[in-house]
Amino acid sequence: MAQVNFVMVRSPKLIKNNQIGYGWASVNFSQFETVKDLIEQGFQGIDRGRQTNQIKRYFNLKQGDYVIVPFSGAVAIAEIAGEKSYQPVTEGIQYGENRISVRYLKHKDGYFIPRGNLSTALQNRLKIRMTVCDLNEFSDELYKHIESVKNDKLYTWNNEQELKIQQNTEKFKVDLLSRLRSNKDINLQSGGIGLEHLIKEILEAKNYTARIPAKNEKSGIQDVDVIATRFSEFSEKKEGIFIQVKHHEGTTGNRGIRQVAEYEINEDDYTHIDRVLITTAEFKNTDFAELHDVTVLAGADFVNWIYDNLNLLSDDSLSSLGISNLPTLL
Repeated sequence: MAQVNFVMVRSPKLIKNNQIGYGWASVNFSQFETVKDLIEQGFQGIDRGRQTNQIKRYFNLKQGDYVIVPFSGAVAIAEIAGEKSYQPVTEGIQYGENRISVRYLKHKDGYFIPRGNLSTALQNRLKIRMTVCDLNEFSDELYKHIESVKNDKLYTWNNEQELKIQQNTEKFKVDLLSRLRSNKDINLQSGGIGLEHLIKEILEAKNYTARIPAKNEKSGIQDVDVIATRFSEFSEKKEGIFIQVKHHEGTTGNRGIRQVAEYEINEDDYTHIDRVLITTAEFKNTDFAELHDVTVLAGADFVNWIYDNLNLLSDDSLSSLGISNLPTLL
């Protein structure tokens, strides 16, 4: 009997379609019988960056496997049915063109399991900046949730207080993103400098050594706004994060990707390097970012990152964002 696999997939919301979706709009996964053919033929001439394992993991999902689909404050669990299909961007949903049919598990109150019902370890794993992630080490816990859903034993999601917290959290994130984009009702230094210092503060609280390099430090298009480095506690291994920050309101284009991608780094000095574009706007060309091996935190994803790290910000920084420490009634 084949092993049942558990995989996280950051899919668009396709519950009504009984599907999950993954990007790479330029490649139709359903045209290929094997993952070998997909990689060698479908991605011929396309730079996959560090995405190969994620591509293989998604393509190899088979009937009987389970996927965990994260949503804001909750997850949904679906059992793989197995049929692959391709839906172009013109359908209105981006980053989910390559589909797989599934059966979402439903309990009496809906499809969602609050993240608070998950173990701390699993909650932390779901924060990983990957689209497709192996969760097999959490199989015992996930089987318990599957049985719970099948037996209608969930109760916290329907709890009035948790619903209010969820609604308030979503409103907070929407309002914060609106403020960041418009630069209204906040007190951050303009021109993106305020965001740079905010990002630097969070990274320093995570034990990185962070700095904001001079604008004339490099020539040509190459440019980053925040550089953060950190040594391992147990070795001389050094990781580096190189971030380009855009304080935009509409859509951020490819220039930010090129700026950080072309930034010259002596890679021999690091055991791991992340090149990151952070923008308050939307970013649509994910294929271009993946081609240049650049991680993107755009719009809502950036706000989620700030929200997850609010406890690391000083009172002055919270105040500059218009965030109060006063207790709030639900």
